[in-house]
Amino acid sequence: MALGLRNANKPKLVNCPICGAPVRQMPKHPEAELFRCSGCSHAFSRPGSIVEPETYGNSYYEEQHRRWFETPNVELFVRVAERIGKGASVIDVGCGRGDFLRFIQKIRPDLQLTGIDLSGTAHGDGIRFIRGDILSTEINERFDAVVSLAVIEHIPDVKGFIRRLRALTKPGGVVVAMTLNDSSLLYALARAGRHLDVPLAFDRLYSKHHLHHFTRKSLRTIFLHAGFAVISDFDHDAPIQAMDLPVKSRAADAVLRVGLRIVWKAAKVIRRGYLQTIICTAPG
Repeated sequence: MALGLRNANKPKLVNCPICGAPVRQMPKHPEAELFRCSGCSHAFSRPGSIVEPETYGNSYYEEQHRRWFETPNVELFVRVAERIGKGASVIDVGCGRGDFLRFIQKIRPDLQLTGIDLSGTAHGDGIRFIRGDILSTEINERFDAVVSLAVIEHIPDVKGFIRRLRALTKPGGVVVAMTLNDSSLLYALARAGRHLDVPLAFDRLYSKHHLHHFTRKSLRTIFLHAGFAVISDFDHDAPIQAMDLPVKSRAADAVLRVGLRIVWKAAKVIRRGYLQTIICTAPG
């Protein structure tokens, strides 16, 4: 019995899902156990520690994260479009409501566009939409360009996700992935606030909504380990109005958005934006 109690109290073994290196536990969070890798610097939640994992029904787009989906990142969309060749076949993995695909269709009518997402909210003439899980839905074709914006941070099996992106990409094709930037100024300020017993930003950024928090190093690591060649990576910010803030008061919301504008300006100077995008080519 004593042996059984000792085993029950032993900490669960956790390794980095990116590089397999040992990890250390981060400060306590009310929704999940957080860890930081000692090798590639990746931060992540242990999925088994989350009591009620996030779901991705219509309410996810229309209520919980309404601001994000009402304010598409048009500046990023344009930068992504510039990386896609003429007449290319494109798939948007985790396309949500299809905002990127509908935008790029207007400025690049030469492209053949496909989107896949768990929800059935996407629509658009001339765009093929597939409802399903990218890790299990059968797609018997490859694409010139594979785009995935703000998706990888939600995926428990990130290595499986990267393998799937590679399987969908033609040899020499382009993969563009955007995610959060744990190396950003906003994240650094949130961690500092947590140490000063002001956990609002920390609790929000590291909530169960996101399972993975990639640094610039860990994002490059996972793509390089999968055989991709990294063409470029860059940090940037989301539109201020797109940010979902953990306050209900309009006054508090307005004050926090002013603060975000200041952080965004400072982050641009030191090149530590809230988001990051990596552009790779698949093995030939």
